[in-house]
Amino acid sequence: METLKHRINRHALVVWSALLPALVSLGCTVPSTIVGGMSAVGSAALSAPGFERRVDDAGLMVALNRALLQEDDTLLLKIKIDALAGRLMLTGTVQDEAAQKTLQKIVGETDGIRQVFDYVQVSEARSFSKVARDGLISARLRTAMMTDQAISAVNFIIRTHRGVVYILGIAPTEEEAIRVVNHARTISGVVEVKLEFETVDEMMLAFAAAEELSNAEASHER
Repeated sequence: METLKHRINRHALVVWSALLPALVSLGCTVPSTIVGGMSAVGSAALSAPGFERRVDDAGLMVALNRALLQEDDTLLLKIKIDALAGRLMLTGTVQDEAAQKTLQKIVGETDGIRQVFDYVQVSEARSFSKVARDGLISARLRTAMMTDQAISAVNFIIRTHRGVVYILGIAPTEEEAIRVVNHARTISGVVEVKLEFETVDEMMLAFAAAEELSNAEASHER
């Protein structure tokens, strides 16, 4: 894959300390102000034992967006936040490093995040035509994935920014993720593809490791 200038980042076994107390479980409905997305997660992921008990992406998004509204509501218009199985992907553009640090601070203080893939850039805002072009790339990729019976499209979140396609995914096998990348590479206007991916088995292994550490800390405190 590296020879094709595309990469698959695999960080499934890196567990953030923020996960150790407990994955967020706010039990809130998702308000219309949420910027970003949550995958419904397909049958392969939902069948994993304990998935629903350990992950609340909706609650995580609610917590993040509330914090952003309180700290700097302009960030909601400039970035996209996507959550999938406790993993967070940030894309978009902010006007200066101060805004970037504010975003990083909010994310760092939010419980329930396993990993963060921060692709936010400090740069001028995109023109309307470039935003539209990026949106078209994402739409074409989603269509290609939905018509490919070997891909569970619901298990992947897609964002395109300045011609770079960012994908946050989870699937039974790595082969499915590679198919997604290959579809993206065929789309006109795509500059690069960045896929943050883990298999269902890797996801559950990360959950188990975090739970074991949490239980050990709880026993030590008694």
